[in-house]
Amino acid sequence: MILLVDAGNTRIKWGVRQAGAWLARGACPTLAVASLREEWAAYPVRRALLCCVADAATRAALGELLALHVEQLAWLTAAPDAHGMHNGYQPPESLGADRYAALVAAARRGLGDCVVVSVGTALTADALTADGRFLGGAIAPGPDLMLAALRQGTAGVREFSGKFSGIEADFPTDTGAAVGGGVALAQAGVVAGMRERLSRHRGKPVTILLSGGARGLLANLLEPPVVEADDLVLEGLAWIAKDGAWDD
Repeated sequence: MILLVDAGNTRIKWGVRQAGAWLARGACPTLAVASLREEWAAYPVRRALLCCVADAATRAALGELLALHVEQLAWLTAAPDAHGMHNGYQPPESLGADRYAALVAAARRGLGDCVVVSVGTALTADALTADGRFLGGAIAPGPDLMLAALRQGTAGVREFSGKFSGIEADFPTDTGAAVGGGVALAQAGVVAGMRERLSRHRGKPVTILLSGGARGLLANLLEPPVVEADDLVLEGLAWIAKDGAWDD
């Protein structure tokens, strides 16, 4: 039995697996990391594999929670060649563990050439070839960070209290819709730009694999094919655990 943990800047998602099946899954705000002690105590896990891109305090708290609970604890670090994927980042280990796990999951899905997109605190758009080569990617502020920057830096937008309302309008006619539409189009533009580059490089159409808690903002703005995925990082962690014979 193994515990898999995806600790992000906003939320911590987790799952318990045994013999290739999920026994339990859950999530909590990252600031509520201490609440996981009671939840995890219900499962006699022997091992834990963690992907953490949250701050050092969260990482320390997770380590303390699990120190007396598991026999073996591992923190995921990106490898140059493993789990069906060649990691072209420089240096390879500098690739964020969450992006790495998501790319492993994407490679195992067999979608062909694709852009692996996560929309959360940050937006990431990573180019992956059909034969499992990660070529590189882009990082931009996520929707909430873009909105916060506008509110902080412009007096007119600061008075706008809504959130991404009216973004379906082709030509927004009020400030709220204009802000929401602008943020959404900016996000979609990053993804479309990375897709166009990969398509040009490979000479064929490219699929978007779309994940993340804020992905709903983009789902209707991207040209098909678009495949949506829940918990892509946990999916990648499950494959990595299986490759290491940890998922017992």
